[in-house]
Amino acid sequence: MSKTPWLPLIEQQLKENPKSTTYAFSTLSEEGNPKVRFVIHRGITPNALLLTTTDTRMSKPKHISHSPTVEIAWWIEATNVQFRITGKAVSIPTPSSSSIQEAIKTLGVDGLEEGSEKWWEDKRKELWGGVSGHLRAGFGRPTPGKKLDEVEGSDKWPETIPSESDKPDEQKTIDAAYDHFAIIAIAPEAVEYLELKPIPNRRTQWKRKDGGEWEETKVAP
Repeated sequence: MSKTPWLPLIEQQLKENPKSTTYAFSTLSEEGNPKVRFVIHRGITPNALLLTTTDTRMSKPKHISHSPTVEIAWWIEATNVQFRITGKAVSIPTPSSSSIQEAIKTLGVDGLEEGSEKWWEDKRKELWGGVSGHLRAGFGRPTPGKKLDEVEGSDKWPETIPSESDKPDEQKTIDAAYDHFAIIAIAPEAVEYLELKPIPNRRTQWKRKDGGEWEETKVAP
């Protein structure tokens, strides 16, 4: 991919504000209704794809499958800046899924470093090891959103699990949870950078053209 002029700005903000890793992530439901929730930023790939994670049983993968266009609103409070990022998103689950090659094509990384199933499975394992044990345990519980009166044994749900184990029974629990763990990768197509500390405020927009180049426009804030 071509040079991404907005990427150093995000990287610098994360360097200065390492705890500012939560952003609003908006999708469209099958009915065409906007759905927004906060997610945790999990990284940026070598070719500037933004990563977060999800449970395959939640609504995000279904929404993305129906309509891959998504938007992020990322507010960095310490520096009073906001990134608004619009792009195409895909959900990348287990390597046995037939959707991975289609996801690679949608992201436009075919032939690049992120253009193989192995790269994504290695990244999925890396992210699995990086989340907390409490979060990992959630992937092994009943389907999110299911009524509690339809679920037995909620008082026995594991509170935390390791990323891997030498104990066969525990590893079985881990494997079941890991099967529900997926990456969401976002290929930005438009980025807006709003700076509210300078007076007057500044607002810069970038749009990715068909050839991959980024067109920059300064606009009124």
